Amino acid sequence: MSSIENLASSITEQVSRLSSLLQGEGLPSPTFEESGFRDFEHETDTPTGKALREARNRILDTAHDLIRLVQGPTEHILTLTWATTDTVNIDLITRLRIPEHVPLGSSISTQELAAAIRIPEPLLARIVRYGIANGVFIEESPNVIRHSASSAALVQNPHLSNIVRFGAEDLGKIMMKIPDAVVLKRDDPAHAPHTAFNLAYDTEESLFVHFHKNEAANKRYHEYLAGRVSTPLWSVDRLRAAWPWESKGKVKVVDVGGSSGHTVLALAPLMPDATFIVQDNNLSSLEMGRRAVAEDPSLKSRVSFEVYNFFKPQTVQADIYIYRHILHDWQDEDSVKILSSLLPALKPGARVLISEGIVPEPPAKRLNTFASKMVRVEDTFMLGAHDSHERTVAEFESLFHQVSPGSFRLVGVTSGAEAGAFQSLLEFEFIGLRK
Repeated sequence: MSSIENLASSITEQVSRLSSLLQGEGLPSPTFEESGFRDFEHETDTPTGKALREARNRILDTAHDLIRLVQGPTEHILTLTWATTDTVNIDLITRLRIPEHVPLGSSISTQELAAAIRIPEPLLARIVRYGIANGVFIEESPNVIRHSASSAALVQNPHLSNIVRFGAEDLGKIMMKIPDAVVLKRDDPAHAPHTAFNLAYDTEESLFVHFHKNEAANKRYHEYLAGRVSTPLWSVDRLRAAWPWESKGKVKVVDVGGSSGHTVLALAPLMPDATFIVQDNNLSSLEMGRRAVAEDPSLKSRVSFEVYNFFKPQTVQADIYIYRHILHDWQDEDSVKILSSLLPALKPGARVLISEGIVPEPPAKRLNTFASKMVRVEDTFMLGAHDSHERTVAEFESLFHQVSPGSFRLVGVTSGAEAGAFQSLLEFEFIGLRK
């Protein structure tokens, strides 16, 4: 069992290691100041990058355990209970665009800031001071506000603000209805909604259908998706590093449910001899992708877009099929149908690549880093939005077995969590239909 003394000693040791690594790279130690070093953007798959990530994660793991031991169980539970106030505060800060009205490299009075935001100064001060309690903004003297590293990031990275807006407003609204949906399904299944989303938005439509009809919500959703892939946790760079794309030569690659083709656009430079097809049933997304490709002469002849419903039989015979963040939106029965639609087009040796988060096999453990916990967070998102779930490796294997017993072989798994990312990569090979 860990004692607070052992945990503290471990933190000291790992902080010393992290500090040495940073110094070796000529990087400053992190601070809370606006110009403070942040996000460990140098984290790469180089030996130094891996060492930095490992030291950082050990500090986070150990520090969280130490905090919980010192908190005690009551304060721990209360902290979890009232975490919604943190979400409300960062949503308010972002929705009111407060960070954008605080000058970078300078400061502003609460009176001036309130006038710029157009809300009463006492209310502005309450919102900002709650943020300060969480490390967002700094009050350098009474009623004078400047940026912290975190609030400055909201200005410098618009994608981060987009993640907050959709995550707090739309996903938050859905998440708060999960308890109601689960209890209703238990106590009154005949009248229970299909998902928490249906309760939150008072509709019988699916999230995809409903958002597609609502221009503002659809815009927030796609900005959120674009924002996520701009962060290390969801970056397409992890997919690029997870498989030897460069060695595949003259192959045909199909990105099933590929939206506007951001995955293909990231992979194409690694595969100069490959051709790509992006399939989706969202016409506006496909058109967005066509416009992006039209601006790059090197891609025009190699990347095409086509309308496709992945519940229908696949008509394109390819060497590689990619499903990135697709199956977790669907329950097992539908996921089997999606994969079964491939069978008419598959040839022996074809690869089916699944890029998603992987749930650890039981027994469950405390997850103290954001990257390791994110699969549980995303699993909750899927429960609320689609009544679906993230999966273990064994559960993915079960899906393929249900599609056609003995016809697929799991070649390998590249863990995303170990590299500080959400999505992992599973490679399945089609051996051939078994009779």
